[in-house]
Amino acid sequence: MTETPALVATATSTNAAGTITVTATDAGTITELRFAAPEYGHGAAALAAEILRLVQRSTLLARARRREALAQAGLAAVLLDRLGLPAPEVVAAELERLDATAATAAATPRGWVRAL
Repeated sequence: MTETPALVATATSTNAAGTITVTATDAGTITELRFAAPEYGHGAAALAAEILRLVQRSTLLARARRREALAQAGLAAVLLDRLGLPAPEVVAAELERLDATAATAAATPRGWVRAL
């Protein structure tokens, strides 16, 4: 007998510095959010943008897990596509885009002090 897939797929993403961690479901619901106190110093907009990026990343990974679980349970690829669950190549491209966004944000100065 095949095992029934979990009702809710989740995934966790952490920023490069390891100071923000987000766990989200395949529907995009945040189930856990942790961030270190120094993140307050970067401003609310920067913190919100990074949390949003990590939620998008976690949601994408959870949707990929959901697709994999349903495929292992025997659901046809055409049905997985109709459900809107991302194929592995789509996941890879989207992760690359999200991670490039983070790299661009990391290169942008966050404070009011600038080098002379």
